[in-house]
Amino acid sequence: MPDLDFIFNPKSVAIVGVSSVTDSLTNRNFLKPLLDCGYQGKIYPVNPHMAEIMGLRVYRSVLEIPEPVDSVVSGLPASLVPKLMRECAEAKVKAVTCFSAGFSETGEAEGTELEREVVDIARRGGVRLLGPNCLGVHNPAIGCTFEAGGSRRGGHVGFLSQSGGNTRELILAGAPRGICFSKAVSYGNAAGLDETDFLDYFARDPDTRVVAAYIEGIKRPQGFTRALRAIARDKPVVILKGGRTEAGTRAVMSHTSSLAGSERVWDALCRQTGARQVTDMAELADAVLTFSYLKPPRGRRAAVVGIGGGASVQAADDCEKAGLLVPPFPPELRRELRAFTTSAGTGIANPVDTSPDVYWEPALYRETAKLVSEYDGIDVVLVMFAAVQAAKRGVQELKRQIEAVIDAGRSMSKPLAVIVFTAGMVEAEKMASEVQVQCLEAGFPVYPTMGRAARAINHIVSYSERRKL
Repeated sequence: MPDLDFIFNPKSVAIVGVSSVTDSLTNRNFLKPLLDCGYQGKIYPVNPHMAEIMGLRVYRSVLEIPEPVDSVVSGLPASLVPKLMRECAEAKVKAVTCFSAGFSETGEAEGTELEREVVDIARRGGVRLLGPNCLGVHNPAIGCTFEAGGSRRGGHVGFLSQSGGNTRELILAGAPRGICFSKAVSYGNAAGLDETDFLDYFARDPDTRVVAAYIEGIKRPQGFTRALRAIARDKPVVILKGGRTEAGTRAVMSHTSSLAGSERVWDALCRQTGARQVTDMAELADAVLTFSYLKPPRGRRAAVVGIGGGASVQAADDCEKAGLLVPPFPPELRRELRAFTTSAGTGIANPVDTSPDVYWEPALYRETAKLVSEYDGIDVVLVMFAAVQAAKRGVQELKRQIEAVIDAGRSMSKPLAVIVFTAGMVEAEKMASEVQVQCLEAGFPVYPTMGRAARAINHIVSYSERRKL
């Protein structure tokens, strides 16, 4: 288990291949994000044909840099990487992130042999290799990143991903949902450091409490199984496996040259280790959000509160399809709810389909949520808000509603999740974004549909059930 802290917390970064073209890939992906995010270490741009860039001195080569460098990022063409790796070994560089593509992922013998050469030079020179064909490290707490558009607050989610695009997506999509990272890493072809190394690192990292992964293939099956089993005992691990179909397997080979492996074997591995599998990036984000914000329910019995008969029926279906239970409320609880909920066009058996005069009266909606949360026969409360209908009344009306339920949630002994559905309406989407911030600041997760909320909550319940065994 190598110590990789110098990779995730480098004191100095050299960027090889900076360009006088301001918007070049290397400048845009590496130099500019470090400057924009206030990277706390030293930055050494490298290009033999330049003297200065963005106010920084440019060095002719890594050998010219006056001190050993923790991390070098290569933006060079693949054919020039072996020479750079030799220079890095001579300069006692600790790690190289190879952004450069054109190696084994091409499927061509020349690229595969070039990758072998680079790996051999790195190994003999004592240099840790990240990549090739990757974006590298994201550590917002110290401003070391390839993506300045995400949250700049450090968090507790560790993310390892073979795909640079998927890494970026979770960083960018996670920011407005309150998902903040301890560290994230895009590691591409995994010719050097691989998924097992990063699982081991996150297992020991005190800043990481939840682990997410996008994996296409496994380099060391036995080591990976051991590492996954060990970390899943203490920290939830959510995995999106790329290449589960025949077409996906072909795509994996052309993306990172990984062997995707048998779908059945993979499913069995996750069941045995306790890792939670998801089907796409949206479900990955939902699960990470849930593990980050929701107090683990003691069971899978859900109380659903909202408005609209059809929406309530669909919500009950979504919950049970996801593995949650929606038990009927006892007569005494129904009598309490009926005291202020008219009988015409409403249902109070669970789901609670409130009347409009209750739904649009914050105090009554708060009381509804509070009453159902006190019933001992449920474990989690899911409250729905219709931004579609609120679009006619204005965002302040919706905020008052949500604040009332948040107020109830603060005193609940059961976890509370909020669903704000928009039906894709532009105005409703804008309102949902505003009230999402309101909920997250209060510590409650928000989901765009009941189905996504239910699937995410099933992940945390199933993980908790396994830990009790």
